[in-house]
Amino acid sequence: NELEERVAERTKALTSVISELKAFSYSVSHDLRGPLRAILGFARILEEDFEEKLGSEGLEVLTRISSAGKRMDQLINGLLQLSTLMRSEFERSNFDISASATTIMEELAASEPRRHANWRIQEGLSCSADPGMMRSALQNLLSNAWKFSANSSEPLVELGAELLDGETVYYVRDNGIGFDAKDSEKIFDAFCRLNPESEFPGTGIGLATVLRVIHRHGGTVWAKGKLGEGATFFFTLGNQAPGAN
Repeated sequence: NELEERVAERTKALTSVISELKAFSYSVSHDLRGPLRAILGFARILEEDFEEKLGSEGLEVLTRISSAGKRMDQLINGLLQLSTLMRSEFERSNFDISASATTIMEELAASEPRRHANWRIQEGLSCSADPGMMRSALQNLLSNAWKFSANSSEPLVELGAELLDGETVYYVRDNGIGFDAKDSEKIFDAFCRLNPESEFPGTGIGLATVLRVIHRHGGTVWAKGKLGEGATFFFTLGNQAPGAN
């Protein structure tokens, strides 16, 4: 009876937290975005109708206001993505990691046709995972590797897997700018940025999304890197052999 009471209490607490999360999402999407759209809209009116009166200095200030507003909109979108991820239904099915990763890399290469693209995707990798969530995790990991290896003389992005103590460990590796080993823990924190946005644009939500996706699958994720020598992100999805369904 005592155990049942504890389960009932925790279920009630969890239901309350989910309800608060839904209310938070609604507040972010409506109460915050409405005024933000108004700010950006009036800024655009000022730029279009009062350009001569504002002068060069006034226009520069207005440009900064618009830029900050757009940045805030991106952060709100990031919060909504994390919130939606935590509330979305979870259903495992067979997921072809190799095929999905190849498609993602082809899309990244097509988005920058002038950039020298080089990647290696291990063939035959599949797993049991939620397809939407898993593709989101791969998208963020591969996009990260693509972005931070842009300035390498011979940029390379790799995805593969290896068996370690009976467990499959997947990895995404690049030879980009890397990061200081002391930052390996906080790199998955939401809105954490190790590099200036002027050099590498982004919201700081991508790796936080990866962390939540992997945790929902009952796996773990970690990173290793060294400044100037690239980075490798590892993750597990339970006790599966490479290519297992």
